[in-house]
Amino acid sequence: MESVKKPRRPKLIWIFLIGGLVAFLLYVTVFVNPTIVIETLSKTNLAIYAGAFIAYTLYTICSSLVWQGLLNSLSVKITKRKAFLYTWTGLFFEATLPQLGWSGEISKTYLLAKEANVNAGRIGASVVGQKIFTMTITITALSTGLGLLLFRYSLPLATALLIGVVLALSILTLVVVYYISLKPSTTKTLLNWAIKIARFFRKNWNPQNFSNKTEAMLSRFHIGMIQLKANPRALVPLIAFAVVGFVFEVSVLFISFLALGQTVSADVVLIVFTLTGTLQSVGVAFFIPDLFMTLSFTAFDVLPGVAVAATLLSRVVNLWFRLGVSYGALQWAGIRIIKQNQAN
Repeated sequence: MESVKKPRRPKLIWIFLIGGLVAFLLYVTVFVNPTIVIETLSKTNLAIYAGAFIAYTLYTICSSLVWQGLLNSLSVKITKRKAFLYTWTGLFFEATLPQLGWSGEISKTYLLAKEANVNAGRIGASVVGQKIFTMTITITALSTGLGLLLFRYSLPLATALLIGVVLALSILTLVVVYYISLKPSTTKTLLNWAIKIARFFRKNWNPQNFSNKTEAMLSRFHIGMIQLKANPRALVPLIAFAVVGFVFEVSVLFISFLALGQTVSADVVLIVFTLTGTLQSVGVAFFIPDLFMTLSFTAFDVLPGVAVAATLLSRVVNLWFRLGVSYGALQWAGIRIIKQNQAN
């Protein structure tokens, strides 16, 4: 009987998350008047703020529908409920592991392959296809926000340069992911390099079995990517769902400001949201996203007390609410896999 693997060193993960929160609170205590922050938070309209939780839930629904649609296009039939469950489990790993933005995709692939007994290559093609959607939408939003900001503000050179570098790296990453996904020869080369590196550290390891299994999985992955590319019409409604989901995700920040009785322009929210998310996904702002988000809003002339309050409200939704629900989803997914293994 096998059980789902849980992330290692959970205590260390919580130490990092709480450490980041402590750093943020220290910043508030030293550089911002806590009284103003408390006063601002006390004015929160809870009825409006409840919309932030609804918006985040709708974002996860849209994300699961996109993934289910991609899987169905690859003849991997799963229910909407199962896609929703594993979408939440992926969100748990995204929230707790500093990485290059792929922990959610890897965990969804592994867990679904475990339960459904489907080759991971086809599932991998679906999650990479969805990742390409997400990256493209994020780059478009970041570019749009930067263009609007340059038109409205006279940005400091360092700020404009940082945003430009992040945008350039995001575009480069998208191009590399797309190229590798459609080039089996490149993937084969990368696999050989990985095996050589592994054998350097493990002299007695025989990679033949691993190589054969991985090549079979990658073969199905590339076939799946080619299938998705060959039917662009089927992707149109899925892209639309992805865009709607992105709007719901960003709206958590908008609603947080509205709940405080404040309004912030769309370009500022887009820049701060996409910039923080991108840097967090690669580990740069993973441990201090609250502080980074607050400083970013302050740099765009949002009052410090308002920036801190809005950041706190949004992080309650997209971190602590996400952690609570996604951890429950992870445990339920583990139970499903255990039951499936017992049945087999």
